[in-house]
Amino acid sequence: ALAVVSVALVVSGPKILGHATNLLYEGLVRRARGTGGVDFAALHLTLWVAVGLYLLGYLLSYLQAYVLAGVVQRTMFRLRGDVEAKLHRVPLSYLDQQARGDLLSRVTNDIDNVAQSMQQSLSQLLSGVLTIIGTIAMMLWISWQLAIVAIVTVPLSILVMKQIAGYSRGKFMAQWKHTGALNAQVEAVSYTHLRAH
Repeated sequence: ALAVVSVALVVSGPKILGHATNLLYEGLVRRARGTGGVDFAALHLTLWVAVGLYLLGYLLSYLQAYVLAGVVQRTMFRLRGDVEAKLHRVPLSYLDQQARGDLLSRVTNDIDNVAQSMQQSLSQLLSGVLTIIGTIAMMLWISWQLAIVAIVTVPLSILVMKQIAGYSRGKFMAQWKHTGALNAQVEAVSYTHLRAH
């Protein structure tokens, strides 16, 4: 819930800033026509609303990361307790068959890796997916025509870049292969020339 509200606030920021830009543009047009000017009170209010949205969004994002860290650490605490209980149940012959340090590494390092992966990956995955969904929704709300252009052109750009990268990778490999052969030839000629003198 914190992540959803945080992302919703952050992705709605550009809409508010767009409104501020419209206020500024309309005020400049009125000023050019001689019928008024920029409504600075409305502009300031809009900008303060945008600042408040961003601050609240980042605060909720911090709280979401804090709550997630607590959940992950409590889960890891239970997992460590389960592993310890399991180690107390296994026969000594099993412990004697394990490589020295391997069991300790599994108990400590692997659980730490699981904790770190869960804490970082879950938070980033959740925020990333929600940000993509929120951004697409906001783009569709602002201008569905431009949103469709962006949604279509981004995957096409990625495909074109992959094609260019695949083609240029072969050329770069050939270039470095020829550079290596040239360096070898230069070294051979230099060595022959030095021996001759």
